[in-house]
Amino acid sequence: MILDNETPPQRKIVVKPIADSYNSFSIDEKQKRDWSGNIYLACVAGILAIAFFT
Repeated sequence: MILDNETPPQRKIVVKPIADSYNSFSIDEKQKRDWSGNIYLACVAGILAIAFFT
């Protein structure tokens, strides 16, 4: 069944009430970082540095 497989949420939502207001809330949304782009960029920069210095 579909309900048997739970996936972890990608976003972490924090709801906080705003001080001195009526029915107003602040929603802070934090996402998990995707490091694949940074790793790819570091590999390309490393290859270019090796090619430049040799």
